[in-house]
Amino acid sequence: MRLKTVFTVNYIYSYLFGAGFIFFPTLCSSLVGFNAAGDSYLIARCMGIFVICTGVLSFFARDSERSVARRAIVLCLFTLFVLLFLYKISLNFFYGIPLQSSCWPVIYVLHLGFIVSYGYFLFGKPREIERAACQSRSDCDLISSGWSSPRVCLQHKRDT
Repeated sequence: MRLKTVFTVNYIYSYLFGAGFIFFPTLCSSLVGFNAAGDSYLIARCMGIFVICTGVLSFFARDSERSVARRAIVLCLFTLFVLLFLYKISLNFFYGIPLQSSCWPVIYVLHLGFIVSYGYFLFGKPREIERAACQSRSDCDLISSGWSSPRVCLQHKRDT
């Protein structure tokens, strides 16, 4: 499994669900068991925008290089899906939203899949998101802190 594949599945999922909540808020709200009366369609559209934004993040992160920023993106998405999973469980158990409604099993499976995938890359296979050790001067990200200072490898903090 590659992280690029997980990011690709995530942005496709996010675009589909987000577009559904933006363009068909009443239908999508009723599919997940929410009462779509009153102004709840505004909240559903806001949720759709949020979901599409996570898709945009995944879309641009899929081709990014291994870096600290990529690790932060994976950590952010892992935390997001864990919190969403816990929130959905609380909706089912504490607020009486039926678990048997048509979309809940699909949502649970997708979110558990993303939790396992991002957890795997975050904890089990970090080399997929972290930069490999530099072997030569050309492999390092070099920075000089001034006009006359030596160049220093950002990752290893050593002179090159």
